[in-house]
Amino acid sequence: MRKLILLSSFLSVFFVSAQNKQVLYDFAELPQTLLLNPAVDFQGKFHIGVPGLSNLSFHTGFSGFSAYDLLADNDVDINDKIKNVYASFGKTEFMSFNQQMEFLNIGIRLKNNDYLSFGYYQELDVLFKFPKDMVDLFYDGNTVLDRRYSIDKLAGQAELLGVFHVGISRKVNELTRIGMRAKIYSSIASASTKQNSGSFYTENGSDNIYKQHLSNLDLLLETSGVTLPSNVEVDQAYIQRQFLFGGNLGIGLDIGFTYLPEEQWMVTGSIQDLGFIYYTKNVESYRVRGSYELEGFQLDFDPDAPDTYWKDLKDNFEDRIVTDTIHSNYMNFRPAKLNGSITYSFGRKRNDDCTFMNRVAPYTHKVGAHLFSRLNVVHSYVAATLFYERRFGKMLSTKITYTADPFSFANVGFGISARAGAFNVYAIADNLLGLRNVYDMQSSNVQLGMNFIFGAY
Repeated sequence: MRKLILLSSFLSVFFVSAQNKQVLYDFAELPQTLLLNPAVDFQGKFHIGVPGLSNLSFHTGFSGFSAYDLLADNDVDINDKIKNVYASFGKTEFMSFNQQMEFLNIGIRLKNNDYLSFGYYQELDVLFKFPKDMVDLFYDGNTVLDRRYSIDKLAGQAELLGVFHVGISRKVNELTRIGMRAKIYSSIASASTKQNSGSFYTENGSDNIYKQHLSNLDLLLETSGVTLPSNVEVDQAYIQRQFLFGGNLGIGLDIGFTYLPEEQWMVTGSIQDLGFIYYTKNVESYRVRGSYELEGFQLDFDPDAPDTYWKDLKDNFEDRIVTDTIHSNYMNFRPAKLNGSITYSFGRKRNDDCTFMNRVAPYTHKVGAHLFSRLNVVHSYVAATLFYERRFGKMLSTKITYTADPFSFANVGFGISARAGAFNVYAIADNLLGLRNVYDMQSSNVQLGMNFIFGAY
C-alpha cells in the first residue's frame, strides 16, 4: 500500500479563486444565485456560463488571530504578542477553507415560465476546530497539576468532490415561488474526525515526583481516497474518472422559496446541501483507544540486554493504547447551509417589456437583511448581513454588504455585475476594509465569473 495525500496535489491543479456568499445571495441578475436559492426569479430567458470561468470562488478564514497580531512592527515584545494572542483564544477556535470551480452552468426558461438550470462544479471544503485545552497544554505544558486537558471538542473534516446538479424555479402564484435542486456528489478524497474524547493530566506521584495520565482516550479518523492501492496510478484519466461519478457517491437537495407579502417587500429562504455521501472505495480509518499511566522511568534493566527494557515499555504502551485500522464503509452528512432574507425595493420602476417575468417590474434600489448559518457536526456558526443593491440602467448592477460573522464584526463586501449585450462579467469580494492591512485579515472571500445571458432586461 502507498499513501497519497491527494488534497495537496489537487490544490496545485485547480485555481483557488466560499461558504457564506452574502453578496451573491439574491443577486437576481446572476444565474449563480440559483445555487444559493433555487427559487430565485432569475431575470433571463436563457443563460450559459463560460466553461471553467463562470464561477471561481475562494474563501478562507481563521477565528483565532491574524498574522499581524504576531508580526506587527509596533515595538511590542514578541513574547508579549504571543501572550496577547493566547489570551484572546475562546473555548474553541476554528479555521475554514472553501474553493469552488464551475465547469458547466446552463439554464432555460420553459414555456410554463419555470426556469430549469443544471451544471457541474468542483469543490474543496475544509473545516477544522480545536479546543482551548489543547492550546493551554501547548502554551503551559503540563505544569499545572491535576488540570485535565480534554480533546472532546477536537474535530475536523476535509472533502474534495465533484457535484452534478439540476434544479427548477417555479411560480406558485403571484406572490410565491418555490425551487428545488437535486445533487449527485462524487467524492474523490475525504478525511474526518469527530466525537473524540479523552484527556491528559499530571498529578503527584508516589514512586516518583509526578505521574502522567492518558485517560479514556478515544479518537477516530475516517479517510477515503487518501490511502490508495499500489496498483492505482494517479494520472489525469484517474482524476477525471473520480470527479465524474467514479468516486464515493452521495445525494443532496437544495430547497428554497421567495414570497412577496406586498409589492415592494420580499422574504426568501433556502436550505443547501441537505444530503450525505456514502464511502465505500479506498476506505481506511484509524481508531485509537485506551488509558495509560507513566510515573517516570525506572532505570532497572539488565545491563547485558538493555534493549529489553525499552521494548517492554513500548509493548506496555501499545497494549494499553490500542490502534485499530478499519476498512468498514461509513457515511458523512454534508454541511447544510441555511439562508434567509427580507428586502425592501424602492426608487423608479423600470417599464421594459418583460413578459416572461413572474413578479413586478424591478425597482432601482433594494435594501435588506440576510441571515446565514452553517450546520455541521464539526462546527456550526451564524453570520448576519445588511445590504444595499443598486441598478444602473440595463447593463450594470452593484451590491454592497456589511456582515458580522465569527471572523469579523466589520466585514464590508462589494459585488458588481456588468453586461455588454448578452455577455456578462461579475466580480465579488468581501472584507474590503482588511485590504488596508492584509496581514490583519482573518477571512477573505472572492468570486469571479463570466456568463452569456439572453433575454434579460
